[in-house]
Amino acid sequence: RNAFLLAAIGAAMISGCSTANQQTNAKVENTENMTREQLVGKWSCTTTYPDQSLRAFDDMDIKHDGTFTDTSNIYFPIQKKSRDSLFSYGRVLTGSWALDGNKITYLFLTQGKVLHREHMNSPLWEKVKEDKQEEVIRSTDKIIYKILSEPYAKDESITLSMTMALPGMFTYDQTLGDKTYDGICMRNE
Repeated sequence: RNAFLLAAIGAAMISGCSTANQQTNAKVENTENMTREQLVGKWSCTTTYPDQSLRAFDDMDIKHDGTFTDTSNIYFPIQKKSRDSLFSYGRVLTGSWALDGNKITYLFLTQGKVLHREHMNSPLWEKVKEDKQEEVIRSTDKIIYKILSEPYAKDESITLSMTMALPGMFTYDQTLGDKTYDGICMRNE
């Protein structure tokens, strides 16, 4: 898969999808590791993939028993307001999680069907049509949807490295291929 496909896949978990058994080499600066008990709960997380023009929003329910449920929504292309994006892709994922120091690993067990939406009222459509980019945009949308709709491999996981942990929030790095993306999670309870 090329870099675009890796980013689209990565966007889907903590945004929904990922590449198999990823490892991160992120820095941890002035951070005490979050405990397992502190991680349990409901979180709203955001990861932006600027080079792919994707933004992912995830509502994570991390449970004491080592399982999680993720309601994931990805928006393409990135706009100031998500509702102004041209397309969105949503689904529910479940799996197990583990915490080792500053690394959180999510192992995917089930994935719901991708709910694909075209945002016809986006003001961006006018610019896309004016620039004669509609065919390119629609082709990219089809690629993203196809990738997100593919089933995971049995051992598919994603590892995030926490870069800062404070009460009620943490930031993280996610590495996909040779690129690292920043994300943030805020407690949702």
